[in-house]
Amino acid sequence: MTRLLQNALQKSTLIAISAVLFVGFFQFNSWIFASLEYSHGISWVFLPAGFRVILVLVLGTSGAFGLMLGSWYIDRDMFGGSSEMLAIMNGVVSGFTPWLILKYMTSQNGLNHQLQALSTRQLLNMTLIFSAASAISHQLLWSVMERPNVNPWVDVWPMFFGNVTGALLMLYSFKFLLDRTHIKN
Repeated sequence: MTRLLQNALQKSTLIAISAVLFVGFFQFNSWIFASLEYSHGISWVFLPAGFRVILVLVLGTSGAFGLMLGSWYIDRDMFGGSSEMLAIMNGVVSGFTPWLILKYMTSQNGLNHQLQALSTRQLLNMTLIFSAASAISHQLLWSVMERPNVNPWVDVWPMFFGNVTGALLMLYSFKFLLDRTHIKN
């Protein structure tokens, strides 16, 4: 097998795994925090927000593409046949917002791509910036694409809060586990 084909197969596998894991975390979050849902698609605790950051930190663009595909799968139910373009753009925003924030923070702060090497402060800063960017970009998209029952000035805050709480729970749990795992070189 040629090196190019092997790399393409590996990236495709990582994208598919990312998509399946994201959909699974989304469904798990919907099940466990159903009573904390603010509105359809917005929860006061949104664990997949942290999973978005982890996938992009660990897998880079493969993670972003996996998140986009997973979002498309989820959005086929959420938006139904009413707006295919909204579902497509929602997936792009969902997958590539964390990747863009990671790129921005890496260029500005020298942020390390390895979760284990990130300080508590860097994780908090990344979480807050990502949560704000994600909530704002989703609300702007939903407003521009005329998603029904959207009030961006009001809905952005529960989405931001849900992203922060979910991302902090996921990232600090993941970091806690990584810090206690000793990998021999």
